[in-house]
Amino acid sequence: MAVLSLTFDDGYLAHYEVAKKLYRMDVRATFFIITGLEAYAGKRLLTTRPELIKEMVDMGHEIGSHTDTHRDLTALGPQEIEEELARSLTFVKGFVDGPVGLSYPYGSFNKDVVDVAKKYYAYARTMGSYNKWNKVGDRFCLGSMGVRHLPEILLRGLIDKGAKLAVIVFHEDARLAITIARVLKNLGFEIRPLGEALKAL
Repeated sequence: MAVLSLTFDDGYLAHYEVAKKLYRMDVRATFFIITGLEAYAGKRLLTTRPELIKEMVDMGHEIGSHTDTHRDLTALGPQEIEEELARSLTFVKGFVDGPVGLSYPYGSFNKDVVDVAKKYYAYARTMGSYNKWNKVGDRFCLGSMGVRHLPEILLRGLIDKGAKLAVIVFHEDARLAITIARVLKNLGFEIRPLGEALKAL
């Protein structure tokens, strides 16, 4: 059966409540946070309450980078890519010992972006149809899928022995995330933070 990772993008302040509920369920997740902004899409970010980020780490959740300002990295020059990734890593390292993962904003990446990401991060996650089941060994092109793919996740995870790792992405849909985590756990899926799950691949 595939290992599952629940990941949350953007680092909304509301994700702290999600983290607490998951902790009570004995489920740990990965939260990719925007580190250089106080709000995104009209909603406050965890950067406005850094003590909550520390609490999330203490709960056993993984904190990763969603870059400094959530710009499309493929539209930036080399120096700007470097700044987005380096600044964000510095912020995250204030809370995390050890390797840190990256989630590409908008799922966008290319060779130039990957080359810089490899200098700073242990792995990087994208979105969409690219490498959805993570059979490819490149840890800087890890695929993921939204919750609309849940039926496929259940079928492939329960039946297809070749499915290794399924990564589910959430943004603002906190209530849905808790429900899905409960269902997946009750079905016997192994749920791990993404960095930890990669060690099993």
